[in-house]
Amino acid sequence: MCKTMNELEKVVADYRSLKALKEELEEQLKDAEREIIGYLDSNDKLTETGSDFTVKISTCERRTIDSKRLEADLGSLAEYQRISQYRRLYVK
Repeated sequence: MCKTMNELEKVVADYRSLKALKEELEEQLKDAEREIIGYLDSNDKLTETGSDFTVKISTCERRTIDSKRLEADLGSLAEYQRISQYRRLYVK
């Protein structure tokens, strides 16, 4: 735990560096995913197995509810809502 402003400044600088590295790695992961999907698509495959890996692609579906429209049609949805709280760190 930081006890001084100098310690906090160092931790914030480290945090920013790690965050930038994370974003770079996430972009590299997305590029690798696009390459794998491109291979599967161009070869009309849903799965491929190599010597030490298996890759599969599947179509997923996500359904959401337009809560504003539903509330306009049915009235308040407050009794059906579950509220969870969490803490979010913001570093600029």
